[in-house]
This record gives sequence, structure tokens and C-alpha cells, in this order.
Amino acid sequence: MTDSHTPASALLRRLPLIGLYPAEYRAAHGEEIAAVLAETVRHAGRRDALREWAALAAHALRLRTRLSSRDPAGRILAGAAPFLLAGGAALSVVHLLTGLLLPESSRDFARAAAGAAQTAPWVLALLCLTLGLRAPARGLVLLAVVSRIGVAAAAQFHPGSALTQDADLFWLWVVMGVVVLIAPPDAVDGSPRGRSWTMASAVAVALPMSGLAVLWLGTWPEDYGNVIFPSSVQSVLDASTVWPASVMTLAYLLHLGSPDTDPLRAGGVALAVLPWTVMVAPPLYRSAPTDHHDLLRNGGAVLALLAVATIVGTLRRSARRTRTRPGASDPTP
Repeated sequence: MTDSHTPASALLRRLPLIGLYPAEYRAAHGEEIAAVLAETVRHAGRRDALREWAALAAHALRLRTRLSSRDPAGRILAGAAPFLLAGGAALSVVHLLTGLLLPESSRDFARAAAGAAQTAPWVLALLCLTLGLRAPARGLVLLAVVSRIGVAAAAQFHPGSALTQDADLFWLWVVMGVVVLIAPPDAVDGSPRGRSWTMASAVAVALPMSGLAVLWLGTWPEDYGNVIFPSSVQSVLDASTVWPASVMTLAYLLHLGSPDTDPLRAGGVALAVLPWTVMVAPPLYRSAPTDHHDLLRNGGAVLALLAVATIVGTLRRSARRTRTRPGASDPTP
């Protein structure tokens, strides 16, 4: 029988690995890394060997770019990643739902397929993360990013087609996906409590957004930008744009207010609030606002929410630490 593992070992010897690590780390752990890799792939097939090499290469690049779990930037991204995934999955649910219900979807298979290819992986990734399957979740996010880039590239050759339906949100999706991918996996909260918070945030965002989108579906005028709504209706629509940011800000407040939470990871949750600055009212969730008034209004609301949450969370954290400090409640002699 031909040894199927020899080609894998030979392939890995041709791929750079130790040189990817920073010089100081390489000098201290280079031999150990090489020995561990050699032992791991000794009885592994080519696919498993490449997967192991990719994991070590990603670790090396995170150390070199100071995005590891030991670095402040890595811990901030680790705090943001689950809630960016939750937000991306929530918005994907809205897109999938409205895409299925749009009258033209039943007549335009390409439009429905393109929308599902870009959004369904986000929902599946959130389900995987909730089940504790972090590697498949990251793989699905990578698939979602690649699919969106592919659809955007194809749209350049077919302007005006169904492929351009989400073009305005292209950078939002890509940035959220890239942050999820580069966050150090070993620093992401994988506890049952953390996974529950992530799923609860996604559901809290998705349900009202889906309800509003379905409520307005089919009744929204084509020339929405030129329509003047009654003040009561307009107030509700404007308030709806702040709802996702409010949910994520509450998650930030709960993290920051807990003395057991790393403040840098809590700051990452605050980072996950910022993408919602570009949200608009239903059912235009497929577009980013082009009106500077919308951006200023949303940005002001998001910054105000974060400021209030930071003050309240810091006070709450300090109060909890004071109560749990040994001797804090002892009477003064």
C-alpha cells in the first residue's frame, strides 16, 4: 500500500511556518513547534496535516500582528467577534425572510440564490457557535465573506442585475466577517453563558427587525426617499434604526458591569455596536443610508448609548467590587 502520509509531510516541509513567528518567540519555542507539528501529522492525511499547519500559521500571524489573546487588540477583537456574528446573523435572517417574501423572488431564482449564498452562512455560523462548534462557525463566516466578495465581483460585470441588491452593505458585511475571522479563537468566550448571550442578542435584534420588515413589505413606495410620512410614523421608523444598537449596548453594559469580565473584552462588545450606525428603517435593511442626516442621527444615538452604558457599567462594576472586597462591610472599630 502506498504511504498516503508521506506526500503530506513533504508538502508541509515546503510550506513556511517557523519563519512566520516573531524572532523572539521563534527562538524560544521554534523547536517545540516543529516537533509538535511533526508528531501531529505523522499519522495524518494531507487534509488533516494542512488543517494543523493552517492553525499554527494563523497563530504565528496573530503573534506577529499583535492580535493574539495575550495582546490588548486581540482581546478587544475576541470580545467583539461573537456579537458581530450575532448581528450579522440577525440581519441575515431579515434578508432571508424578506427575500423569500418579495414577489419578484419567486420569478428570479438568481436573485434568491445570490441572497441565500451571502446570508445563510451567517445564520449557520451562529448556530454552530451556539453549539460550541467554533471551527465550523469560523469556516462558515469565511464562506460568507468569500461569497459576498464573489457576488460583488460578478455584479461589476452585470450592473443593474439582481446581484447588486446588497451592494451598499458590501463593506459592512466584509468588515464584520474579517473581524470575526482574525479574532483569536482561544480568547473568544465559549462558555455556555457566553454562547447564550450571543444567541439571545441575535434573537432580540432579528425578531423586531423581521416583524417591521414584513409589516411594511409590499406597501413601501418605490420613491421612498421623496415621501413625507406623518410625524408619528416617522418617529417609529427612526426609532427602529436604533433598536439593534440598543440591544448590543445592553450586552456591553452587562459585560462591563460584571467584575468577572475582562474590561478589554467588554470594550470589544462596544465595538460590535458601531456597525449599526449605518442601519436604516425597514424594509430598506438591504441598503446603507446615503443621507448624511441619517448617518449623523444614527451616529449620535449610538455614541450616546455607549456613553451612558460606559458610565453606568463602570459605576456598577466599582460597586460590585466594593461589596465583594474582604472586610468592606465590616464595621469600623
